[in-house]
Amino acid sequence: MNRVFQIVLMFVPIFISNAISAQTGDEHVKQLFEKLKTHNKIYPTEKAYLHFDKTYYAAGDTIYFKAYVTMGEKHLPSGISGVLHADLINTKAKIDQSIKLQLTNGVAWGDFALPDSLPDGTYRVRAWTNWMRNDPGSLFEKEIVIGSQVNNKVPESNTAKAVNARADLQFFPEGGELVSGIENKVAFKAIGTNGLGTYVKGIITDNTGKQVVEFASARLGMGYFTMMPEEGKTYKAELIYTDGTKDEVMLPQARDKGIALSVNNDSLQKATVSIRAGKAYFDENKGKDYTLVIYSGGIANTVDCRLDSNVITVDLIKRKLFTGVTRITLFSSANEPLCERLIFIQNYDQLNLDVATDKETYHPRDKVNIKLNAKTRADSAAKGHFSVSVVDESKVKTDENDETTILSDLLLTSDLKGYIEQPNYYFNNITGQKLKELDLVMLTHGYCRFTWKQVLDSADNKPAYQPEKGLEISGVATSVLGKPINKGTVSLISQMGGPVLSQTTDEKGNFRFSNLVFTDTVHFVLNATNANGKNNTKLVYHKDINPAVSAASASNHDNIDQPMKAYLANTEKQQEQLNALGLGKKGRMLKEVKIKGIKENNNYRSSSLMGPGHANQVVHAEELEKTGGMLSIKLAGKFRGRYGYAITSSGNFPGLVMLDGVRWNFPLDYINPNAVETVELFYDANASIYGMEGAKGVLVITTKQGSGLQAKDISSTGVLPITVNGFYKAREFYAPKYEHPGNNANLKDLRSTIYWQPELKTDKEGNASFEYYNADGTGTCKVTIEGMDEKGNIGRQVFRYKVE
Repeated sequence: MNRVFQIVLMFVPIFISNAISAQTGDEHVKQLFEKLKTHNKIYPTEKAYLHFDKTYYAAGDTIYFKAYVTMGEKHLPSGISGVLHADLINTKAKIDQSIKLQLTNGVAWGDFALPDSLPDGTYRVRAWTNWMRNDPGSLFEKEIVIGSQVNNKVPESNTAKAVNARADLQFFPEGGELVSGIENKVAFKAIGTNGLGTYVKGIITDNTGKQVVEFASARLGMGYFTMMPEEGKTYKAELIYTDGTKDEVMLPQARDKGIALSVNNDSLQKATVSIRAGKAYFDENKGKDYTLVIYSGGIANTVDCRLDSNVITVDLIKRKLFTGVTRITLFSSANEPLCERLIFIQNYDQLNLDVATDKETYHPRDKVNIKLNAKTRADSAAKGHFSVSVVDESKVKTDENDETTILSDLLLTSDLKGYIEQPNYYFNNITGQKLKELDLVMLTHGYCRFTWKQVLDSADNKPAYQPEKGLEISGVATSVLGKPINKGTVSLISQMGGPVLSQTTDEKGNFRFSNLVFTDTVHFVLNATNANGKNNTKLVYHKDINPAVSAASASNHDNIDQPMKAYLANTEKQQEQLNALGLGKKGRMLKEVKIKGIKENNNYRSSSLMGPGHANQVVHAEELEKTGGMLSIKLAGKFRGRYGYAITSSGNFPGLVMLDGVRWNFPLDYINPNAVETVELFYDANASIYGMEGAKGVLVITTKQGSGLQAKDISSTGVLPITVNGFYKAREFYAPKYEHPGNNANLKDLRSTIYWQPELKTDKEGNASFEYYNADGTGTCKVTIEGMDEKGNIGRQVFRYKVE
């Protein structure tokens, strides 16, 4: 007789700071919960999601984005990290641009300016924190197609090329394994030669050639069938793909002694879990205790199950679970995971974002006023952070199903292994059929947040990467003979002024300046002394190392070709308009100038405002290497301007000193002469470009850093100049204002992104508003609003209006 439980789950929270109070006397369950608690404390979850102003771009455009970084399974604004890294990865899997953004309340925003000469193709934008590197699968990544006005042929996606020599089919028995003598649900997914889901049909036969079942994929190559394997038999699938290709694939071998886990998730109110034991397994394990663990939203619940029947059924009430991926695992009394099943819970508890406009329809260049009201599922006001994108849909045509959204990413794709095709399909106009199709996604993709082995071994595995609260500068200090300096002092001096920071080195000579905050590119000097106060030390600066760039996954850009051609045509017209008025980046074509050659004395690197060849005197690297001593000693006998010796014995210069284009306010002896490329002396008329500050002469020092010699390779004795990239300051999106009808009447407004606002805050009543002016196009404008409130509730709203 079947045992049937209907339970209203008793929650046992596994939050980082909460104690476990399992309502059970079983010691093995308490031990499992302690392990899970330890794992969540050591490895709190952190996710990043980027909202872009549009879905594809042209060379010369600017990619604008808003970043949302959350922690925990409830998507609270992250307090783990203070630095977000964003990379633009080219078609050759190399990083073209990399920026750092300062996270405040879990949000930040930035952009990538695309060069006009950028080749077309499929690029990727990656976002990550240092903490997320402990789980490489958690890094945010999105493919973006970029077209070119020079070559407007949009190539086939670099990830949609023939990644397989032939189509492939994989089988996924529900719960993990086929078990003989039990009715098993078997999901499958067919992957075409382009790496994307493809239609397949076929039959299952046993080793005697007898047909067992027919099957066919339902959507995107996914489907399922049921079968009851017989003991001692093997099974294979005979396949036919859409192109007529035939193939045979063996099914996984069924276990003769086993226990299976299945879930019926069709009901909106409950999910029914069935535990079925094969006859041989039941006879051998009758009366033993098992534990069903339901992990949802960072909270674990348990159901104690005694195997006194070969079928046990448990009903899970969905309203007690959290929207997103729920993990159901059956454990033995020895805390061994036996079976596992993922289901998706859809409780419709996202933020309700109500959008209202001041008009039903608009005209070109009209002013648009939009009001936003954000409320939670409980109808209370949602105070939070949001981002707004408005695009002209006649210029930027998209398929809602293909979109990556804050819902599809945080609730679905970030928790699963593998590529999910058309992720927003499952959140766009949700139906019962779509929820059934989403269940196939659960059956054919693994859970990537953690493995139970990681949980059970948490105490033995410490994180390799620590959170960054601010920017960091680190390195190693050694003696000139290479021995690590213990308890030495390393000072960090900014050329922009401010306090001098000092750190004591550890036994390995390591030093680290943490929680720094500065923007743009800043020049620093590192100065080191040993424990005795002597500076016969050697410094090496550790430059940032980005995570390895992974191979791109499969993606579908089959429908982008025609929209991209139209988009590029509009971009070209817009550029022609700007060029005609002299406002374009490319400007007007100049008459041909023939360059006969560069004078030898001008062919050197210079950071002066006039470039090479204009200094009164120049000293090159090879000359600096001829004599020993500090930079002041090397230069004192070389520069004899109208002020006599330009360099004093104390290492000072009476005039202005510029190091790599930045004012230098410290003695020259702080600069390592071995790192210097050129030193130029300017005086009289040649120094006039520096204004009044150049009246007493200008010394321009250009280092080798950034030209052949990498920062990590530059070492020095006592001092080391370094250049560090600070937090990126995002560009402000420009949108014209047509307050008067005659404004810019001669300039056709062909904008595709009409408006972009990365930071829209709702007040305590959940209200916010924004305004902008339409462009000259007519048709439909699409307004997309995404964001989250202070409690981790997330939401997305798409609104459209007409321009006539």
